[in-house]
Amino acid sequence: GGGGLFSVIRSIIQVLLIIAGIIAVIMIIIGGIRYTTSNGDQADVKAAKDTILYSVVGLVVTIAAYSIVTWVIGQIK
Repeated sequence: GGGGLFSVIRSIIQVLLIIAGIIAVIMIIIGGIRYTTSNGDQADVKAAKDTILYSVVGLVVTIAAYSIVTWVIGQIK
């Protein structure tokens, strides 16, 4: 019934949020590598810092979304 469908939807949402979090962490690492290999070139430094900033924002949004989804699921049960 509805409980099985609800469980499947919850699992899909959680997997998608985990994947988004993993991608954000990978992008933070890539930004760090780009930053350390920029050799002081201001354009490369700015691009690396932007990558890190946007990745951190994405990670924060992902964590917030995961928390909200978990809370809503807890309220529905």
